[in-house]
Amino acid sequence: MKTLSRLIRRHVAAAFVIVLLIFAFNAAILLGVVVYYGSRQNAGPFQLSRFAASFAQDADGRIAPDEAQTDDWMAHYTFAMLLGDDGEILWQRNLPPHLNHRYTSGQIAAFTRWYLDDYPIFVYRNDFGLLVTGMPRGSVTRFDFYLDSALMRTLLQLFLPLLILDGALILAACLLLSFRAARGLLGVGQGIDTLAEGGTVELDTGGMSGELAEKLNSLSSRLAAQSAQLARRDSARTGWIAGVSHDIRTPLSLILGYAEQIGADPQASAAQRERADSIARQSQRIRTLIEDLNLTSKLQYDAQPLRAQALAVGPFLRQCAADFVNSGLDGRCVLTLSVSEAAGQAQLVADEALLHRALTNLLSNSARHNPDGCAITLSASLEDGRLTLCVSDDGAGYPQAVLRILHGAQPQDELSAPHVLGLHLVAQIARAHGASASFLNRGGACCRLVFDTCASGHV
Repeated sequence: MKTLSRLIRRHVAAAFVIVLLIFAFNAAILLGVVVYYGSRQNAGPFQLSRFAASFAQDADGRIAPDEAQTDDWMAHYTFAMLLGDDGEILWQRNLPPHLNHRYTSGQIAAFTRWYLDDYPIFVYRNDFGLLVTGMPRGSVTRFDFYLDSALMRTLLQLFLPLLILDGALILAACLLLSFRAARGLLGVGQGIDTLAEGGTVELDTGGMSGELAEKLNSLSSRLAAQSAQLARRDSARTGWIAGVSHDIRTPLSLILGYAEQIGADPQASAAQRERADSIARQSQRIRTLIEDLNLTSKLQYDAQPLRAQALAVGPFLRQCAADFVNSGLDGRCVLTLSVSEAAGQAQLVADEALLHRALTNLLSNSARHNPDGCAITLSASLEDGRLTLCVSDDGAGYPQAVLRILHGAQPQDELSAPHVLGLHLVAQIARAHGASASFLNRGGACCRLVFDTCASGHV
């Protein structure tokens, strides 16, 4: 839902910015139009002061503008005349005949603000009189405009509040539009969260997000059906493994019993006793594999309860080493136990039986896969509250195919895939304790179990 909220906020912000940009764009266009037309008329009324300043009186008493620039000035006016204080025309250029007469003060007052015979009029006072210029008819629109000072101050005071109000209205409009869009997506977002948590949904298919809701409903139905099918398959698999383990236990016990009788019979030949011992070892291996298969199935589906308790690391590792030596699986292997002082005095909260099984699997793996013998080291170290248990040997090491599978790769051929059940069980037991298991070759096979929390202290 955080993603949906962030999407709504970005949508509102984007809409608000877009509206402001549109207003700014419109203002820029308006300003551009004003500047464009103002530049075209820049030599007109805006330059009248320069035209008026060019007038001078010659030695004969005639008053006229600078002749060198008169044509340039007049290029922007239809006519021009200079009126004296008595209304007489002191100078004129292109003045229509019917306008060439003396003007009264009333006539001057009338046309200086408006028009003279429909000619837009602009005036400017210089040292000799009043310069009157007429623009082409229809070229300029004149308005009689004035503004009360109190009203002007009020408008200036209201400008910022009105701008804030306009922004608030724009934001409200954006929020309204976004709310209408988000209302339909809100249920969809909740449905996606529910699906991500493994639940089922039945969303309303009305509104603008109806098509998306319909697809989510369909996806939910398919996922529910698949989950039910997987649950049935997993249940059948677990039941089958448990049933096979139970059914094979009795004949396997008989095989082990007969093998032990033959091995203990003084009348049996040496070859027979050797075969009996081999049968007993292989039968014991089958029993171990079945136990591993049953245990890994339970761990996979969280059916194996974790009986965690405070475990003294030093005595526990010594017991694991002793059990391995007494099991007879060490063969030609030499086991070395190396425990640091801090690790030997530490306590670990763990399931003793499961952790013992993991270490036994690692020790047995080194012994079985190095028939010519090897040196096995079981070590423990404690640093910054992290306990590291390591089982390593100087033998042949893990095959690359085994390492690829342990690191998550899928085998290309299930039939020819290497056997990693025991090592896979080690990784499962580590994960069940919140630890990590890493498998690598370092002068031989090496497996490190790292537990993040371990209490140090005397045991």
